[in-house]
Amino acid sequence: MNNWQDITQDRLVRPIHPGEVIADIIDDLDIDIPKFAEILGISNQVVNEMIHGQRSITVDIAIRLGKALGNGPRLWLNLQQKFDIWDALQSHKEEYEQVMTLV
Repeated sequence: MNNWQDITQDRLVRPIHPGEVIADIIDDLDIDIPKFAEILGISNQVVNEMIHGQRSITVDIAIRLGKALGNGPRLWLNLQQKFDIWDALQSHKEEYEQVMTLV
């Protein structure tokens, strides 16, 4: 198996959406969504959609989160990637098994 599959394929439970982590951080910091959105320079709607798992973490948002929270963008992109890979493997597992490995 490839490394990307090893990370997520054997996992029985869907990884958490990065928005859940953001919701916990907002709660821990004791700030409201409008203030957090203002800090990030994005709309309240975008923050709401992220914390409810309705919006993916883009590179732009990852950079903003990483700057605001002091942990850099990679964490946020990695969380989103694990979530997306797991979903794709669940949805298209049989199709992916048909793809021939060339190397």
